[in-house]
Amino acid sequence: MLANALLPVFLVAGVGWLLRKKLHLDAAPLARVTFWCLSPALIFNSLSTAQLPAATVGLVIAVAVGHHITMLLLSLPLRRKLLPGDQHGQSIASLTMMFGNCGNLGLPVLLLALGRTAFDVGVIFVAVNSVLISTLGITTVTWEGSLSWRRILHSVVRIPWLYAVALAVVVRAVGSMPEWLSNATELLAGGAIPVMLLLLGMQLADVRLRHVAKEATAFASARIVLGPLVAWGLTAALGVTGVVRGALIVEGSVPTAVNSLILALQYKRRPDLAASVLLLSTALSAISLPLVLHFLAG
Repeated sequence: MLANALLPVFLVAGVGWLLRKKLHLDAAPLARVTFWCLSPALIFNSLSTAQLPAATVGLVIAVAVGHHITMLLLSLPLRRKLLPGDQHGQSIASLTMMFGNCGNLGLPVLLLALGRTAFDVGVIFVAVNSVLISTLGITTVTWEGSLSWRRILHSVVRIPWLYAVALAVVVRAVGSMPEWLSNATELLAGGAIPVMLLLLGMQLADVRLRHVAKEATAFASARIVLGPLVAWGLTAALGVTGVVRGALIVEGSVPTAVNSLILALQYKRRPDLAASVLLLSTALSAISLPLVLHFLAG
């Protein structure tokens, strides 16, 4: 069961790693196609067809928001201890602990391990994550002692996932959409997961451990250990059960998000630390995710 669910995920990511390493294929065009087309189509298609009660959607949103906020708070004492006086490094430390790879890695694992309902839960989690990384994430990485609401708003309106969420809400309110449009979005959505995994592998191939092994190991380990514990606690506190509970715990257990590295590069905030945490946490997840799935099945 675990091998059938996880091995395909890591094998496809491994193919992406080989494509980058051996053929030197550029990941940037694939990343743009995923960001602007495949990922929004996946979110739209999944949200517009998901069969989740409104109360369940509310619980998923509450757990997702609670997980990100709790991980931010837990990162504060650790980053002060390991990176005293390094404001940029502290921002990236919080970013890598807050945001997990819930799309590229979390969604394939949910689909293969727990099924369609869990996948729908994961898509809602990804939608919340997209909103938070566009607001809380940008605020964290650009923090210089004051907020820039203009910068935050500018970032939010440029995220296509938010429009996919809004359009899905409209379609669900109307009740239907033309079959040709439904078929087109379904085709695009079907290509999103394999391309996401290839992209993950290609991006990991460019990561190099620098001179931050100690700090990166600490933050990567914190993400892998605290992430599932926080998700477990939040689902228990809110009374979430069944497949929804399992899906939320898996999403809380994924390694650091690739978007953390992208933001670090974009704003020149310790990309060496972000890249190292991304690589180490992804390697550790090959051990931690099977354990999480094992405990969920027990």
